[in-house]
Amino acid sequence: MKAKWLIWCFMVALLAITSSMPMAQVPPPGSGRDAAHFIPMRQRVKMMEQFWAWKKQHVLPMIMREQGVDMWIVRSDEEPLYRQASYSEHPVYLSLLPANQGGMVLPSKYARTGMDVPKILIFYDTGKEIEFIEPRDYDEITGIVRKRDPKKIAISKKNLYIERRKIGDTKQLTVVKSDKLQRALGKKYAARTVDSWHLGILWLSICGPEQISAYRYVQGVQNDILAEAFSNQAIIPDFTTIGDLNWWIRHRYLELDLDCDNHPYVNIRRRPSKIAQYKESAKYFRHGMTTAENVIIRRGDIVGLDSDIMLLGLETDTQYYAYVLQEGEKDVPPSLKRVLRIMNEMLDEYRKVYVAGRTAQEIIDAGNKIKPKDPMMVEAEFGFHPLPMYIRRFSENGLKFSRGTYVAGIGSGYKQHPLLSPKLTLHYNTLYAHEPHFSFAVPEWGEEKLSFAIEQGVVFTKRGCEFLDRGNLEWFVVK
Repeated sequence: MKAKWLIWCFMVALLAITSSMPMAQVPPPGSGRDAAHFIPMRQRVKMMEQFWAWKKQHVLPMIMREQGVDMWIVRSDEEPLYRQASYSEHPVYLSLLPANQGGMVLPSKYARTGMDVPKILIFYDTGKEIEFIEPRDYDEITGIVRKRDPKKIAISKKNLYIERRKIGDTKQLTVVKSDKLQRALGKKYAARTVDSWHLGILWLSICGPEQISAYRYVQGVQNDILAEAFSNQAIIPDFTTIGDLNWWIRHRYLELDLDCDNHPYVNIRRRPSKIAQYKESAKYFRHGMTTAENVIIRRGDIVGLDSDIMLLGLETDTQYYAYVLQEGEKDVPPSLKRVLRIMNEMLDEYRKVYVAGRTAQEIIDAGNKIKPKDPMMVEAEFGFHPLPMYIRRFSENGLKFSRGTYVAGIGSGYKQHPLLSPKLTLHYNTLYAHEPHFSFAVPEWGEEKLSFAIEQGVVFTKRGCEFLDRGNLEWFVVK
């Protein structure tokens, strides 16, 4: 009886102590504990809606005035120009739709059912604020425009279609046919229209301060998971395969309720002597590297990972590396430490070429003028692109509007990638994947050049180009 009483007193005292403890705070970015802080799904959507609300209040008037546009007409049937995949939703239209804090799109004021959402959105700059107007149909647009008499109207010119008429035997005449919006505007106001392409890029790519702060946390979560993956938590040398590590990462994402757009891309680099030693896997290596899922990660390997997570509207894009210690090794070889030090020095030099007002080509040219100071680096190529993003919107009956990611901004791949603009200039508060490629001559790794791409998320602000949450300053080490 006395023992039970003592246990009861101990439990009461323990409860009093623990209940008086302060609640755990959200760890700051870079603390290495970002992945430990779980954000419930409802809170994630609420945060994303707060980002869009802030942008409507601050970014929308700023970019319309910068582009000299006093009216912007957005339609539900515009071409999905900013999409990476073949989804039909248009991210500009979806993000500008009125919605509540749960991401539920508010029905049209002309709706017959709760499923009817606005098909046409008009934003007009009164000089004091941005007025939102939802016309009933195209016929009503005529009166709305005449009443406000805008000097410049932004519309999607991609909705116009072209007809080629043959004249005689050889000549052709190209006739641009006006669509129903052009007809609603009439000749007077149709003549005042400009393409909304750049306006849409700026709307999607410029972020608010709280959004950027949240994305530092998102990158921190990604970095924490990569640090776990590049440890003995996930890798047992001489047993774990590339495929095992791929699926360990996927399962870790599942545990944290994280989506990803791509399967983790794991690769290993191996010394020529080691490739010869493990003959059963030698056929899978090309230029000292392989991504074959059945290849076992061996001691002495360099393990690379290119992966992403989707959280709070951002999709990260990160490439890091780890070294697997050989028997008897206590640390990473000096030559590889030198390689990583050179890469990080180049990363910092490349950050200086992000200058407000520069086009993508000007940034690329400035980056490629930077030459490595250490002869061990034999090649360096600068590269960057916007970080992919996504929207989560639903109708009142639960229908999901958005599925894929979108890309909007400037980048080094604009000549091949139709989503990037060669003419738009660098703006503050925009996000990029900083992705240079390097090659090194490392004697113990044979005649093949040792090639790397270190990719990290950065944000360009008035302070310059900053890492969202920098990682891989040192080698990850697998013991």
